[in-house]
Amino acid sequence: MTDTPAIQNRATWLDWVGVGAGIAALLASFLPWYRVAESLVGQAEAAGQQTWITVWEGNFLAWFPIVLLMAVSVLLVWQRFGKPVQMVTSLWLTLALLAVVMILLRWITLPEGIRSGFGLYLGLIVAVCSVVAGFLAFRGQERANQAG
Repeated sequence: MTDTPAIQNRATWLDWVGVGAGIAALLASFLPWYRVAESLVGQAEAAGQQTWITVWEGNFLAWFPIVLLMAVSVLLVWQRFGKPVQMVTSLWLTLALLAVVMILLRWITLPEGIRSGFGLYLGLIVAVCSVVAGFLAFRGQERANQAG
């Protein structure tokens, strides 16, 4: 018995959810993820400072989850149209879950005077969708392995 992954001829709808989650995460990364608290907006504007920032202007916990979700998208596309990747569903589930944990950590550790923006909420929803799709794909693959 060889350790070669099975190649599917067609991508499943779960694969497309995973690919779409990576694309949506990339788009959400350019929205306001962090904003100045309402009580400090006037001071920030008077000083000529920005009142919101994107994920790319944040720290590692801000931008790395987006990179993870984009990596999942690349893996899923690579699996279907390039070389097969071993254990792609477990890797997908792990990376997406890590992205959710990192987004939540960044959210609960925001400094005083900084609030979460629309992009953070959208990014979290996209990451959770990727986790759910990855879990369903993982369970489907486990069932297929047990049956065959």
